[in-house]
Amino acid sequence: MADFSNEAQSVDEPHVRLAPAGDWTELAPFERPRAPRDEHVDNGRCFWLSDTQIDLTGPERVWLTRTVSEVTGPDGLHDAAQIDLDFDPTYERIVFHHVRVIRDGLTREVDPIAGLSVFRRERDLERARYDGRLTAHIVVPDVRVGDIVDLAHSSIGAPPIFGDRFSAEWSFSWGCWVGETRVRVLTAADSELVVQSWNDAPETLTRQLPDGRREWQWRASDTAAVAGEPDAACWARRVMRVKACSPLSWRDVADAFRGQYAPEPLPEDLETEVAALEAEVADPAQRAVRLLRLTQSALRYQAVSIGDGGFVPRPVARIWALRAGDCKDASRLLATLMQRIGLDAVPALVDTARGWTLRDEAPSLNLFNHCIVRLRLDGRDYWLDPTNYRQGGGLDVLHQARYGWALPLIADADLVHMGDEPVREVFAVDETYTLGSTPVEPATLTVTTSFGAWRADAVRRSLESDRAGLVRGYIEHYSRYYGEVTELQPLEVHDDLEANELRLTERYRLGRAWEKHPDSDDVEFGPVDDLFGQHFTTARSARRRLPIDLGLPRQASWSTTIRLPVAVDVNGWDRRFAMPGIQAVSRHEQADPEGREVKLVRSARFERQFLPADEADAYFDLRDQALRSAGLTVTIGVTNGTFNASAPAPPASKRAAKPQRFAWLKSANFWRLAWLAFWALVILGRSLAAHMPRS
Repeated sequence: MADFSNEAQSVDEPHVRLAPAGDWTELAPFERPRAPRDEHVDNGRCFWLSDTQIDLTGPERVWLTRTVSEVTGPDGLHDAAQIDLDFDPTYERIVFHHVRVIRDGLTREVDPIAGLSVFRRERDLERARYDGRLTAHIVVPDVRVGDIVDLAHSSIGAPPIFGDRFSAEWSFSWGCWVGETRVRVLTAADSELVVQSWNDAPETLTRQLPDGRREWQWRASDTAAVAGEPDAACWARRVMRVKACSPLSWRDVADAFRGQYAPEPLPEDLETEVAALEAEVADPAQRAVRLLRLTQSALRYQAVSIGDGGFVPRPVARIWALRAGDCKDASRLLATLMQRIGLDAVPALVDTARGWTLRDEAPSLNLFNHCIVRLRLDGRDYWLDPTNYRQGGGLDVLHQARYGWALPLIADADLVHMGDEPVREVFAVDETYTLGSTPVEPATLTVTTSFGAWRADAVRRSLESDRAGLVRGYIEHYSRYYGEVTELQPLEVHDDLEANELRLTERYRLGRAWEKHPDSDDVEFGPVDDLFGQHFTTARSARRRLPIDLGLPRQASWSTTIRLPVAVDVNGWDRRFAMPGIQAVSRHEQADPEGREVKLVRSARFERQFLPADEADAYFDLRDQALRSAGLTVTIGVTNGTFNASAPAPPASKRAAKPQRFAWLKSANFWRLAWLAFWALVILGRSLAAHMPRS
């Protein structure tokens, strides 16, 4: 059950109300400049205006948002007529200023409170993430194609832990055309903001207002849609962006949070367990790994991010009593355990999306979306994630949580580079197909897969969570290519947790190994490419703009042996394709003197995670070459249901697997984006998907 103690959700005034905008705002009546053209329309809507105005001079932050969109087709009616605004009731209130429907030049004012519903949705309930946010839901009546909907509302309040320290980032180009995008910020006359911009974003315009306040403004007009690109590095900004924040140092950022992670006494039962570990294990590195696994095994993931809960961990005793927590809770517990036995361990803030570029960012409180632990031992830093599933390997082997730069929560803190990800073998497959003596006789397949590094951790978790489901997935995978597949023996598992080496052995009967050649009586057999097709995933595109995320550095290999009923001629090949930091190898050879066994060996090696856009064409060339050498096809003549005595040399095959069995090899990208999406909701505190242009 979720722990919602000490998380009050009542406020002194209604959460949502209707009131005029303050005198500081600029809300001129909207006048349609022209009829929208085809390139202005996206999913049945044309976005004429995206206006953001923020007042930082009052007792509470006021963030006004105004959007004006025209319904150009039936597909746009739903989003234009439905308003959903998420807010945190512990510190935030929503004030509607106007909801207007303009039709044929006439404006109809809609009372948003009359049709208001406020409810708690908990969008990530199934993922054990509770943020306590409420949704103000309004359906605008009688919206038709051709109508213009003009919505203005303000969010009042900010996370208390932020105090008067401001930071925000805005888009000035989107996934669709937008007529005008404006951001306007008011500060005290003597206040400064640190401003950063990307991708030719608008310049900063400032002026002193008659009332003594200072205005900061950015504006973009007639911005074309910006298309995304597959496998883009998560830290790359693809649209025009501007960031403005209060002047801070990294020490200021760390000081805002580190007091929340102060060491606390351990609960009695946990103290007893740690004391026993101290007596049993003398080596500090082994102690560290044992404590990491203890934390990873004991805590169930549960995030309660109500109010400042998104930034402040629970007390250690509460974390242990619940046996549940999020990254902040787990990191506080692990750091406390390690400090208890004299290890130099502290929580550290990271950004799983933009951590690689943090050194180039202006310091601000909302830059981080994850918390881990830095262990310093024998002059080395180890970056440990206690929210991972129980990891294998010693301290020098286990997979570390590296995201570019980290901010340890210590006095006089500064960013620390987390080091480069080492290249480790994530899997090596050795498979043998033994084909029957006739074209209709079943074949057998034996597969031995050795997993290492983060891949071993992931497969180990799958085995412990749903072993039957994993086996079922393997069988379904082969059934797509070889007809009915029967398991000849149960899955064999050999697991060396301390070395983090996991080996699986599978053995199947394949009901239909051979396929008839479309233009003759010959039959064909070809193994499926489960290597190159699953690692070289980014397809060729013209004029690549964004860096490519290649996945974590890794080495993977696949050896296929085919035992044939008759001899074949083997010409063979040994092909190597390489560019800086990336290599693919394909080698085909005869494996026995008689020519009844052929072998295909493939390997892929990635020594870097990100590829600059100006190297994309070289990568695409390498990928094309690798995929052309990914497999082979054995063709044998058949006469009266019997194989002919010999067969020609097997050519390279283009037979490739769809992304199925090993598509999650780049799972690190998924978790980075998942964390980014979650913390964006916690930090930004708003959901404008139905009313704002898509960025």
